[in-house]
Amino acid sequence: MLAGPDFNARLTDYGLHRLMTPAGIAEQILNLGALGYRAPELVTASKPVPSFKADVYALGVILMELLTRKSAGDIISGQSGAVDLTDWVRLCEREGRVMDCIDRDIAGGEESSKEMDELLGISLRCILPVNERPNIRQVFDDLCSISV
Repeated sequence: MLAGPDFNARLTDYGLHRLMTPAGIAEQILNLGALGYRAPELVTASKPVPSFKADVYALGVILMELLTRKSAGDIISGQSGAVDLTDWVRLCEREGRVMDCIDRDIAGGEESSKEMDELLGISLRCILPVNERPNIRQVFDDLCSISV
């Protein structure tokens, strides 16, 4: 996502391609929720306005996808019924079942590492309510503080 010593951004969009197709109009994009990446405050707003805090939310979802090897658009069924990725990860963390949500191949075995737990913690902070969500600089600093 960030490249080179100057940390140049290398992100791609997650839904703008739909605007370029006859079936994908802006109104549909706003209503779809962009497969789980859209921050809750944008979903409920009558006129959603992009913000840095909304970008932090999307980054948190991307981190969860990397850790779980599941898509943000997936509906996951489990003991508590069907939930989306963010709700499932929150539930696993709340119930002390963090290893249930981290993909075992990524974790390298049956136990998650301290670094994986820290990364999951960062992703969970990124999806907090907007007034509690960290800014991107705080997220960057937290990511840099993870040492292997």
